Amino acid sequence: MKPSSFSLRFRFPPLIVSLAALSCFASTSHAGEVLASDDYTQSTQEGRRAMRGDWKIGEGTAHCVQDDELYKKFKDHGPVIWYDVDYHNAVIEFEYKVEGAKTFVFTVNGKDGHVFRYVSSPDRGTRILVWPAENNPDHKSKALNAEGPNLPLGEWVKAKVTLQGTHATVEIGDFKAEVESPTYDVDKVVVGLGFSFGEATYRNFKLSAL
Repeated sequence: MKPSSFSLRFRFPPLIVSLAALSCFASTSHAGEVLASDDYTQSTQEGRRAMRGDWKIGEGTAHCVQDDELYKKFKDHGPVIWYDVDYHNAVIEFEYKVEGAKTFVFTVNGKDGHVFRYVSSPDRGTRILVWPAENNPDHKSKALNAEGPNLPLGEWVKAKVTLQGTHATVEIGDFKAEVESPTYDVDKVVVGLGFSFGEATYRNFKLSAL
């Protein structure tokens, strides 16, 4: 997608205009640009927050076994890895494998809270969620009509989520679903890979701008 062009309709001193233009273009992401990636070879990494569990990160994977006491402490929220990255449209690719888990949860947050999520479970399939902006004072999620596959146990799952404007495409293995919501068309600031119960392993995380 080509960067949008613009014109200046007001007269400013040349130096101010030049600096403003340079600042604008410097902050613009180009299609295909990798904004965040993680090969899980380093125990710590800027922009990565491994939380709610004892994560073991190295040699190409991130692995965690849920601690039930921590699960209670965090009000029934399991281990998660958050990535702090600013973007609007992007392709997010990652792989995960779970054992004994009840859910795998992929989340995208904006500045005002949750924007997008899919939740997979071994016996209830995959639900794609949205947070409606209207008549939703409690900021509750709503499941869209796009049921996906069950969460396999002990197998690597390759996933890709594409967010562009109001459109979202979810690819999980051979499954593919396309959904629409006006609330998707906002600036995003966080991506999360989480799970509940059992254990999970992640590898090959990458977020590229569109």
